[in-house]
Formats: sequence, structure tokens, C-alpha cells
Amino acid sequence: MIQLKFHLMSPFTGRLPFTGGPLRAAFLNLLRQADAELSSQVHDASEVRTYSLDPFPYDRQFMTLFKEGEEYTFGVNLLDSEHYARAIRQLVIANRTGIRLYHHLFPVRRIDLEQVNLETTMASWVEEFKRARGNSVVVTMYFLTPTQLSMYGSDMGCLLPQPERVFPALLRVWNRINQATSLERVSDYREWVEKNVSVSYHRIHTETVPLGRGRDFVGFVGKVVYVVGDRNSPFAALTGGLARFAEVSNIGKNRTAGLGRVRTVLETAAEGRGRKTRIRRGESVSRTGRGQTKNTQTTSAKV
Repeated sequence: MIQLKFHLMSPFTGRLPFTGGPLRAAFLNLLRQADAELSSQVHDASEVRTYSLDPFPYDRQFMTLFKEGEEYTFGVNLLDSEHYARAIRQLVIANRTGIRLYHHLFPVRRIDLEQVNLETTMASWVEEFKRARGNSVVVTMYFLTPTQLSMYGSDMGCLLPQPERVFPALLRVWNRINQATSLERVSDYREWVEKNVSVSYHRIHTETVPLGRGRDFVGFVGKVVYVVGDRNSPFAALTGGLARFAEVSNIGKNRTAGLGRVRTVLETAAEGRGRKTRIRRGESVSRTGRGQTKNTQTTSAKV
């Protein structure tokens, strides 16, 4: 995986609505300049898209307050490093003067690049889950930006965090990554999830954000607690790994525009004592790179 962080300087003081959609358009424009064929492939709606975006920091209304002359960052996670490597080298070393967002041109100060061995990282997430004690594991997901899940065989969206829509969708993205081994068939995994993963608590509500060009997006945000049973099944450990993977891939429709961003916490019910033991506490996700264990290489390009 290649993680890019763009450092931009604000040319004005004021507020802008949710920046995910315009930032995605700006990134695809940069990608088109570096590799037009790749940009076309990435934007193909028939394919599972192997990138996600972290927008500028936002408030409770998903608005961003800018102050002239101050620096702001957004991130792009390119999940398939090999697929993007050549274009990204050209993008990072090119003399990019600015990125246009709505009616404002944001000067680019620098672009940071970090390489992550995603297969090794996924293996560590799965092993972390396996080491947990107890008969079941609790996966808490905090949906930070509006999330809309796909309904199979339909263009309609689902506004309920059903486990059979969340976790198989993550597996589909994982299996699409060229460097990754397809762990399991999605259909088999979905059947297991339907029987062994349940929602024990949720507190969610819907929010609406603009996507640009007069389009609005409605999705749910809030806290959802999943209980993963059948600890002896390899699918259980896979579920723990996918829950962590969600923090870099995002979930659901328009995840490439910064929607469906999550923070994940794994806990285990200690056997025979009824108390929970924390495996991992999620960290702030206002930036790319959410504190996961990873093998990385980092470079920075000033532009």
C-alpha cells in the first residue's frame, strides 16, 4: 500500500462543505496527468476501486474551517502498490503548483509518501485476533463519515450497518488487491457472517453531505458493536483482520471520496469472568496512517 499525504496552504479564510468529493476529483485529475490510462481504469465503476481518501479535517457538520496561509492535509491510500507505483513516482516528483478545490486554488507545499506492506500488516491483525482469549470477540466500529452500504444486485443503498453487508464488502476489496492472496470466497464468507456475527448495540443516525455537482449523499454515522462468535473458525480471525483493514480502505459507497471512514476497537470477553479485555484502542483518524503495525518506507517531496 502507498499512503500519500498532501500538504496544502489555504488561499482564503472561510468554510467549505465536506471536501471528500472535490478532493477525489482533484486527485483523479493529478493521476490523469501522470497516467491517463490508469486514471480511466481507476474511475471504472464496474471495478472494485483499490484506493480510499481521507479528507481535510471537519467539524460536526462535516464542514472545514480554513484560515488563509495555514497548512491543511488530506490523504490517499493506494491499496495496490504495484498498480499505482509508476504513476505515483511521476506525480510526486512533478512540479505541482496547486490543487483547485471548489473556486479556490490551494498551493501544494509538499507530498509525503509512505509504503506499507499490507499483506504483512493484515497477517499481524489476524494473529492479534487469534491471540485474544475468550469465546467471542467484540468488534466496535465508529462510523465517522456518512456510510451507505451496497445492496447486492441493486444500485440501492442500505442505511443499516448489517454485518453481512459490512464484512464481505471489505473482503471483496481485499481480494481485489493484486499483491494479496484471495483469502476466501466472498459468498462462503457471507454465509458464515450471517450465522456468526451479530449486532449487540448501536447508536447511529443519518447525515447528509454534498458530493459536488449538486449531488447529496445520505449515510449513517455513529457507534456499532458486533459480536463475532465461533472463535475456532478461520473466518473469525479473518473478520478481526478485515475490521482493522476498514481503517485504511473505508467502507461502502463513495469510500473513495472519504465516506465510510471508521475507527475500530477490538475487545474480547474474558472466559468465565464476564469482563472485557481491551485488545486495541483505536487512535485518531484525522490523518492517514492510523497507528497500525506496519513495515514502511517514507519519502517526502517538496513541490
